[in-house]
Amino acid sequence: MGTKQRVIDDVKFDCALVPTSLAATNATGPYFSTARMERACFVCTYGPMGTTATVKLEVFGASDYIGTGTTLIAGATATTNATEITHIAAMKKITLATFIATATITVTPYYNKVVGTAVTFTAHATVTTKSLRQFSISGADTADAVEFCACANDATYGTPGIYWYNTAGAITGQAIDDYTTFTITCSVDDATDTRIVPQGFLIVEVDKASVLATLPYIAAKVTTVVGTIVCACVLVRHGRYSPNVQQSDIAPVSVGA
Repeated sequence: MGTKQRVIDDVKFDCALVPTSLAATNATGPYFSTARMERACFVCTYGPMGTTATVKLEVFGASDYIGTGTTLIAGATATTNATEITHIAAMKKITLATFIATATITVTPYYNKVVGTAVTFTAHATVTTKSLRQFSISGADTADAVEFCACANDATYGTPGIYWYNTAGAITGQAIDDYTTFTITCSVDDATDTRIVPQGFLIVEVDKASVLATLPYIAAKVTTVVGTIVCACVLVRHGRYSPNVQQSDIAPVSVGA
């Protein structure tokens, strides 16, 4: 049998923006030469963000490594905020702080970006009834979260393709395959009852032909609006290079190759 082709043999990874805490501001990473690239894909990950926050990823071209003549590449922009329905993350988190009876959590799944059937779970003062998608909030946050997870993970009345787990009262939903994403909405009776903490990633990919001949260097710029959000960016690119020069603190580790 032949040797399996490794991902790190096909693409090169570079640090396009180190993890940076952005408080309603922006940061631009280093410029990379496109001389040895065919296509370039910037992936921006961002941490928890408030419900009115925005994260924007843009790719700029320049004529040299220091960003001379920097110009936004046409169409190379991706923006998200916490309230729009997007398919950017397969994980969401809720905290049941002071959640009250009759409050609801609605989970809407998307399969290959096609909307599925929304499922609504309702908080009850004392009783968990899976068939009614009703979870008890008679205990502290951790106990309440256990009850919610029992409902949401039920094979019949739960959320197909999504697994829920509890960590000290914080509920996290995780898509268990590559084609499922989901959104969450909660009925809110005051500002402290529910917290949805969006986190995920944005992707912008450009072809070498998209970069003008006068702009042979590219970089990622990340901008945030409202609040403080930790963002980082990785450049994944096709091209001619040796896997031994991956930008890594240690040599790439490949298991099972």
